[in-house]
Parts: sequence; C-alpha cells; structure tokens
Amino acid sequence: MAPFIPSRRDVLRTRALLHYRLGLPNELVLDILDKAHYWVERIREFTRHEVLLDDEFSLNYSAACPCLGIYFDSPPTRSREKTKLREMEFLIVSHDQGWTTEDTAGTFKTSSWFEVSILRSTRELKRIEKNLLAHQLDVGHFDGDVPVKSNIHKVLNDSFHEYNLKAVPRPSSETEPQRMHCREMQSTLLSDDGTPLGIEGEHAWYLQGNEVGRASSVFDGEFIRRYRVVWGCKDNPAWEGNEGAGRGEGFIDTLKDGDWICIWARAKRRGWENHVHGIRVTLRYTI
Repeated sequence: MAPFIPSRRDVLRTRALLHYRLGLPNELVLDILDKAHYWVERIREFTRHEVLLDDEFSLNYSAACPCLGIYFDSPPTRSREKTKLREMEFLIVSHDQGWTTEDTAGTFKTSSWFEVSILRSTRELKRIEKNLLAHQLDVGHFDGDVPVKSNIHKVLNDSFHEYNLKAVPRPSSETEPQRMHCREMQSTLLSDDGTPLGIEGEHAWYLQGNEVGRASSVFDGEFIRRYRVVWGCKDNPAWEGNEGAGRGEGFIDTLKDGDWICIWARAKRRGWENHVHGIRVTLRYTI
C-alpha cells in the first residue's frame, strides 16, 4: 500500500484541528507536523532514454548533459507564512556500459555518475524565458538544442549564456569522497586537449554513481539499476542512499527562490557510458 501523502488542504485542516479544537499553540502545532513529516510534495520526472558515450574512444573523454531542470520557488500560501523545503528524494534509473577492464566491478568507483547544480541568474527572467529554459534543461539535448559538452560550465556558457546563469559554489571546498578514486574524476577538463581548468565538484553536488559493470547483458542479473537518494537540510538532517550516493550537504540550505535545480548526467574516461532511463525528484515542503 502506498504511503499517504497529504495535500495542502489536508495540512491546513490538520493545523486548524490541533490549534482550534485542541487548543495547542501554533508553534507547537507546526513542530508536531514537522516531526511527523506531514509535508506536501511536488514531483518532477524525466522518462526518456539517453546515452552518454564516447564514439571516438578517446583518452580525454569527458561529457556533461542536463537531464532535468526544476524551477525552485516556495509554494504559495494564503497567510504570510513562508513554506520551507525540508527534503528531496531522487529516484534514478540508469546503468553504465556493463563491463570494465579494471578490478572495480560491483563497486561504485565509477566514471559514470550524476550530479546536481544550483543555477542562479544574475537578472530577473521573464516568464517566457523561464518556460523556454525549463524545456531546454529537460529535453534540449534530445532536440539538438543543447549539445553534450566536456563539463557543466561549457554547457552553461555555450547553450544558456542568454539567461545569465551561474552555477552556485558548494559550501565546502573539500572534494567529495566519491570523486577521489582516480585523478580524472577530480579535474574539470577541456574537451579539445584535456587541459585541466578547475576542480570537479566545485559547482555541483555528487548525487549518485552507477554501479560498475553491473551485468554483461539484460539476461544476467538486474542490468538496469534503480537508485534512491534522500537529502535533508539543517533542520531535517536526513540522508538515505548507498555507498555511491552523495551526501548533499548544504544543498537545500543553499537554495533561494528563483534558483534552478539542474541534474546532470556525466561520464568520463575512455569506454565509460551513462545510460539514463529516468529520473524522478520529489520535493517535500512544510506549510
């Protein structure tokens, strides 16, 4: 049986019941509902097969492609109260190339992964621009509008420059542990000559890596994996995931109204692929 997900109306009626019928102070009512995770949800998803692969089998292969863009703003309320994002749940359906020549099969020491950026425009975007940007972040690559580039900065500069988008830096300057297993995962490269131009993860949070070489065919085990990752915030320090999942530290607390949440598919190094079948993001808010 699926869990009950309250609507905005359910939350408001429950608040009224606890406050007016039972006489509980409003601050206590809000605390009770928060601790009970009695939150409303907003869901965005992407269900289209996309593959990142190196047709030229090059040593300096590096690819970044936006898969899903979510405009972040607080749901409207009738009162002056501000809703707060408490939790994000990611469900990713994907796999790598299904083989490896390294002794890493079955681990998450991968060069096929997903990461998340917070994109912030330096100006106020018009409604028509927001609609167009949402379309490009979701399906732009499939329509040929957003070519795959070597890194997220190249994508933003080449395909989204008219929106004046900047990737917000992560609060921590430390490299995430999921990027530490090889040097290529730590340096941002230029696609033409492989020259390092920065540190991977400075402007993106590591979300989930594909398990290395899960199977050699669809008939041999569970070839397509489903990864579930939950990130909380300072007031709700939750985390769920496997050893290949990022912690998302500071992500929710860094978000501001008007930002864009962008999920990137990534692949690096010769022979590595990222097969994306679907991504679902659930945002949970207090009211």
